[in-house]
Amino acid sequence: MLTMKVLVIDALARASGSRYSTFDVVGAGPRVVAGIIKNAGFKTDLKAYELVINKPELLRNYETILISAMSSDKGALSKLLNLIENINYKGKIIVGGPISFEYKELLKNNPRINYVLIGEAEIPLPKLLDNIISGEKVGNVPAVAFKDENGEIKVTSPHIYTPAEIISKNKPWVEIEKSYPDHKVYRYYVEVVRGCSNYFRPIISGIDGLNCIKCFICRKGDLDKRMYCPANIPPGCGFCSVPYMFGPARSRSIDSIVEEINELVGHGAKRIVLSAPDFLDYGRDLLVKPKPLTDPCHPKPNIEMIEALLSSLFEIDRVRNKSVRIFIENIKACLVTEDLAKILGKYLSGTTIHIGLETGDSKYNSLVLGKPISVEHVYKAVKLLKANGLRPYVYLMYGLPLANEKVYRKTLRVISKLSSLGVEKITLYKFVPLPGTAFQNLKPDIKQYSRIISLIKKKVEKYNLLTKTSFIGRKIHVLLLHSNGKYYGYPINHGPTVFVKGLTSPGFSGCEALVEIYDVAPRFLWGKFIRILTC
Repeated sequence: MLTMKVLVIDALARASGSRYSTFDVVGAGPRVVAGIIKNAGFKTDLKAYELVINKPELLRNYETILISAMSSDKGALSKLLNLIENINYKGKIIVGGPISFEYKELLKNNPRINYVLIGEAEIPLPKLLDNIISGEKVGNVPAVAFKDENGEIKVTSPHIYTPAEIISKNKPWVEIEKSYPDHKVYRYYVEVVRGCSNYFRPIISGIDGLNCIKCFICRKGDLDKRMYCPANIPPGCGFCSVPYMFGPARSRSIDSIVEEINELVGHGAKRIVLSAPDFLDYGRDLLVKPKPLTDPCHPKPNIEMIEALLSSLFEIDRVRNKSVRIFIENIKACLVTEDLAKILGKYLSGTTIHIGLETGDSKYNSLVLGKPISVEHVYKAVKLLKANGLRPYVYLMYGLPLANEKVYRKTLRVISKLSSLGVEKITLYKFVPLPGTAFQNLKPDIKQYSRIISLIKKKVEKYNLLTKTSFIGRKIHVLLLHSNGKYYGYPINHGPTVFVKGLTSPGFSGCEALVEIYDVAPRFLWGKFIRILTC
């Protein structure tokens, strides 16, 4: 059988060529894609951006290169393509990941790209690689964009959503020691749910083609019918592309998740994030099957399935003895119940958890953003999660379309209330329009409300600094990373990065150390090195 060597390059979150945040994160997507290729019988490697950009000669060992990137990574993608051009690489170049939905721009501006694989890869990618190796045209491969002989951009079909059973059958790449420098330090995201259950849409009219006809099919209709909007408004929160790009929520099987994590642990992973747009969607799709899960808040969480997953993971020796830590990340507050919070606390006590609120105006959230989360939902969720030993973080946004003085005033009041409830961190970020969203063509609205936005920024920064003072004098466990002559520490149970002082000898990257926190900043901590715990 004909075969070839294929390289997957993980360029996610590399921006213009380097990370500007979340330095310790490895996303699930590139490992999923490398697994698809390997499982299809091709010789495969996965390399982080940093391992390639500094050693371009590596590229000559492969006949096809896939680059995984996001919209914000165009600078890094450009540098990789220039590198490929400079070494006169003769193989095929495929670009995928969230950036793939900008295929027209990619193909127009980057003649070195041969194909853009749009959306999910399980079904089209093996067919595309087979056609490349056999020399056949790709017209029979779904979800591929390319330039034809006349230079015109063609698309073989719209992107497709992979059935849950196919997602579960794929075995993602686990040989992380070959793929990432200092591989023991990172948080590895393991996909447990793909897609999102929020098929609400912004109920607004007369703005950039958004003309809701108030049929409310997306909010109270049949679950199947919610997939499609008569006014062609993309599903989900107006700022989020997940429902459009990845469809309704679909859960992986427990066995496939446990197998992947067990193998990641065997290859050196010490921190695992159960990755999902909303972890509490896990197993909810089975409660409405064969209908798609397109209602964000009903039915309530599948507590039995969630506990079955977590209890299975804690049967792994190194998870049970806490030498490997398990986290979840994002949840919808409307799904947090007392019973659910108790289950999360039973297995994940002491870890962080993230709740999206975006603004302090519940009506604005629902009608303008298409977000079903109210302020009261978040208050209740924070109380329940804290009572069960979890550490809530809350997301807020500024610059959102149609946000007015009233919305920002309410957001200021919410910050005060969240402070009184003791959330550990408030994460404030700027709205950025993304392709595949209802707001994709709308610019951030900042100048008009700059004064009150500045007040919000200052209040959030002041609160985050205040909460971090509780770390002073505490001794915490961190994973060490040596970079540019300095040591950084990533808390085992997650939390702000620590600048470690008092350890100068190189060679301890990946080791677990005990540090004592002696000073804080709004985003960082400073810690004095005490001793190495394990390596």
